[in-house]
Amino acid sequence: MDQCDVAVIGAGPAGSMAAKYAATSGSKVFLLEEHSSVGWPIECAGLLGLEAMQESELTGGAFILQGLRGAAVFSPGGFRLDFKAKNCKALVVDRRLFDRALARDALQKGAELRLRSAVRKIRKEQGGLVLTLADGEEIRTHVVISAEGVRARLARLAGIGPPSKVLSGAQVEVPFALEDREGVEVHLGESPGLFAWVIPSGEQAARIGLCACDRGYDRLKAFLKKDVIKKRILGSPVGLFVGGLPLGPPAVASADRFLAVGDAAGQVKPTSGGGIYPGLVAAKIAGRVAAAAALDDDCSMKRLGEYDRLWRAALGRELDVGLRANRMLNKMSPEDLDEVVCCLAGKPSLLRIIEAHGDIDRPSRLMAMMLVHLDWDAIRLARLLRFALG
Repeated sequence: MDQCDVAVIGAGPAGSMAAKYAATSGSKVFLLEEHSSVGWPIECAGLLGLEAMQESELTGGAFILQGLRGAAVFSPGGFRLDFKAKNCKALVVDRRLFDRALARDALQKGAELRLRSAVRKIRKEQGGLVLTLADGEEIRTHVVISAEGVRARLARLAGIGPPSKVLSGAQVEVPFALEDREGVEVHLGESPGLFAWVIPSGEQAARIGLCACDRGYDRLKAFLKKDVIKKRILGSPVGLFVGGLPLGPPAVASADRFLAVGDAAGQVKPTSGGGIYPGLVAAKIAGRVAAAAALDDDCSMKRLGEYDRLWRAALGRELDVGLRANRMLNKMSPEDLDEVVCCLAGKPSLLRIIEAHGDIDRPSRLMAMMLVHLDWDAIRLARLLRFALG
């Protein structure tokens, strides 16, 4: 029976980063991926903030398709808000190539990748855990890091709770007539739960998707038929994905001999649905904590609970603000959304703040800055921002 100190389940961004940090901390690490290749299936819009790119510790490469520095926000009533920064604010990436680059980085630091290694069950034995793979092979380990994704069956069996809610997401990639190759489109009111988006992915191509409380695919089909989108579609879809988006982490993401990271731990930004940045931040902490616990031969929940304290110190406030902002968005009527968009469009000073300080990885900073600069005729927007910031 093969043995390791730390077994990481899932070779997505969070899993590869956890494996890298566990290996660099002195542990023998197996990175177990159920599929035959890393980076498949794709369940992400592929939009990274600059802080997420820094957290990846990658210095660039073929996975970067282009930079973005602007956005157009559409309200339900057809009102529009445009802004464009002087510098790049986000990156569109090829997730397959990005995930593979992260996995290669983990291997270079000493982790061992095992493809087609779906973990079917885990049992406790004296001094550790035994993982049974789909082909019957068994692996003994001191501690498991679950980077299984939103369903996280094994993490749930270990006693780590589910996220507060799971949104239904769907996205297509299509030939598309872009208005601005350096700008993303955000369509409010199209999907209760979050919003719809159009992200440039090529000279004449876009990823069009949404996340909603339910029926994401059906809502996407309806959105694609709207005139503002339909008239710009230049051909048949070349890619489709559907999946769940977790919002709201469980009370704890640790158990005896078990940690959860990324989507498995609900570490997703509720304002945008992005999970790469918080997942990478938490994965580094998980890798270090798991390796230290394994090497000290103390993988109790009390010892591994250090992970919860550290990742919440790094990300907790941002996720809490995001959840309040998400709840605020979902309580707003179409007329409310129209009013907010019109209010912002009529405030050049606020637009300049958004253009200068917009950050999709840490939006609370921008909210706080906007609140300071609001005047009395924007009192409704001020109240909304205060609610989100707590």
